[in-house]
Formats: sequence, C-alpha cells, structure tokens
Amino acid sequence: MKSLGLALGGGGLRGLAHIGVLQVLEENHIKAAMLSGTSIGSIIASLYACGKSADEIEAIALSLRASDYLDYNIAGFIKYVAAFILPGCKAELNGVFKGCKLERLLYRLTEGKRLSDVKLPLSIIACDINTGLETVFTNSQTLAGSHRIIVIRDALLSEAARCSSSIPATFVPRRFKGRQMVDGGVKTIVPVCIHKLMGADYILAVNLGQKEYQSPVAGLPQIISRTINILTYETSDTEEKLFADMLIFPGAVDVPIDDLSQARRIIRQGRTAMQKRIPELIKALK
Repeated sequence: MKSLGLALGGGGLRGLAHIGVLQVLEENHIKAAMLSGTSIGSIIASLYACGKSADEIEAIALSLRASDYLDYNIAGFIKYVAAFILPGCKAELNGVFKGCKLERLLYRLTEGKRLSDVKLPLSIIACDINTGLETVFTNSQTLAGSHRIIVIRDALLSEAARCSSSIPATFVPRRFKGRQMVDGGVKTIVPVCIHKLMGADYILAVNLGQKEYQSPVAGLPQIISRTINILTYETSDTEEKLFADMLIFPGAVDVPIDDLSQARRIIRQGRTAMQKRIPELIKALK
C-alpha cells in the first residue's frame, strides 16, 4: 500500500475531531506512516506517535478539566496594571495563560519522551515570532533547515507541542533555545507540505477551519483564535490544493478553550467526516 502521511491541523478544542478521524482509520486497519501537526494537531499527533491508541486519547480528553491545562497569568496581569500606576515601573503582558500547566500535562502524557524516542516520523510546526520563521520540530532525517525553515531535532515532545500550541495573546510564548515560539498556525494551520519533504506517497489532511462562521465570539482568547483562523484559511487552502490528496473537514463549530462539555460531540464529528471518505481512502491507498 502507499505510505500515508497524516496532517492534523490547528483549531483549538475543535481539534478533538482528530481523535474521531484516528479511530476510524484504526477500525479499518489503516496506519499512518508519518504524522504532522499544528497547535492541537501537534498534541494529538504527539500522543499517537507515543503509542497511545485513538480510544486511549479519547479517554484522556474526556477525563480532562480546564483547570488541568489552563493557568491564568495572574502575576503578569498585576505587573501590567502596576506599570500604569507606579512611575518607572515597566511590564509587558504576553498572554492570558502561562502555559506551564499545559506543558506539565503533556510531559506526563508523553512519558517525558523526546523526539528521538519516537519511531513514527513526526513533524510539529511552530513559529519563531521574533524572526517570523517557520520552525519544525521533527525526528525525520529527510528534512533539512534552510533560510526560511528552522529544523529542531533535540527537544521533548512536550516542549515541541507546547511551542506549537502557543496561540498568540492567549498563551505566553514558549522560549526555546533563545527563540520565542508561538502557534504554528501563524505559518501553516494544516501542515501538508511537510509530508512531501518527509516522503509520503499519499497525504490525508484534516482541516478544522471553515470559510464562514455562524457563532459569535467573546473574550480575548476566542477573538485571537478566530482571527488566526480567518487570516490563515486562504494560505492553507492553497497549500492543501497543491499537495493534499484527500482533505477532511469535520465541520466542528468554535468552542471556548475551556469548554470541554462539547468533547464527545466534536469527536463524533471527526468520526462521521472520516467514515464518509473511508472507502475512497482505502481504494486510493491500494
């Protein structure tokens, strides 16, 4: 069969739809030969590459509470407000959430593994906000850095996924070896092209975005997330048309980053979207 490259896109908690996609692939005995992920896609991809089944990842998602992965940047808020009151006091507010809880959770779930500990070829996309360069955390030896792409092979999976998930203004950017990393969606919301470089014969991409939105947004995290999705849609659309052999749209609606009550429904949407295309995929891979 053709080697399958699976690209899991970013999109907040809508990314739980990736779990449903993986479940359907497993049920049909289809194994991804390589994985790539952006933002929440990088989290799901990291867990799967570590050997966790789709059902195990679902159980993890359904057991989580928002307090397990969100930690408000209270000290940052206080310092930022104080800077307006106290003369000579300077402070910057870089994010609503610190991201420390998220990284500790990822470290535990990935059992402290490094990229080099994972056998399945994996690429996680982030962005160095200081230079604007795309950053790829990978264990693939076929990838090489360039003047446009930074390639990093020595990192914990938890570090890579935390960097990739640092939604601007929502999470404090993750500093890594002198670089300031933010969400990979700033560069590529669905990491499709990377599979061409990794050598995939057939690329299946899961896009969590949409052209139009019906639900209103409220609060800084939702506004930032929606803004990124709108800005990156056209860019990812072009990349997908050029390189993706199959594109899946689960169609999950926007949910706040702390609203896990929608988890089961979003996972089902991923299952439904993949089930509709599974006969086509099986035929194409042969």
